[in-house]
Amino acid sequence: MMTKVLIIAIIFLFSFYLTSAAQTESASLYLSPQSGTFFVGSTFDISVFVNTEENSINAVQVDLSFPAELLQVTSPTAGSSFISIWADQPFYSNREGLISFKGGVPHPGINTSSGLVSTVSFRAKAPGNATISFLQSSRVLLADAKGTNILKKSTAGIYTLTIRPPEGPEIFSSTHPSLTD
Repeated sequence: MMTKVLIIAIIFLFSFYLTSAAQTESASLYLSPQSGTFFVGSTFDISVFVNTEENSINAVQVDLSFPAELLQVTSPTAGSSFISIWADQPFYSNREGLISFKGGVPHPGINTSSGLVSTVSFRAKAPGNATISFLQSSRVLLADAKGTNILKKSTAGIYTLTIRPPEGPEIFSSTHPSLTD
């Protein structure tokens, strides 16, 4: 009887440990800003952040898709990043609507709630609603010497692209000049 109770207790503790470990080993990727309205012809920046949720990570792979008919990447790496070692140079394709970043940091890794991966500058090409999404190939790797992917959540961004409203007629008078002249 005592052996049975001991075995049940060990199974319970082991399953509790596995559940707790699985719950703590997670990370998320998100965009900032996550929404906004921009005029066609203008450029704007979208930053990619990682929240390690109190875990130490040492590598990320961020793969994003965007509607190529609405947006164009003008600069894939504006700004600074916590990444110190790039596995590949940042890649983008305005034809396919793809962006990719792969890199990491040396041991012991980084633990952050808002680690900047990179900032991408976009140009609004046409009016519409543009969604920038993380692809399933995106990864956040735990600094555990095993390359454990702990990415559990990624949040897309939705952006409204609109035509700039007309400025209206220009008013002038040859008999009553502007005071700013």
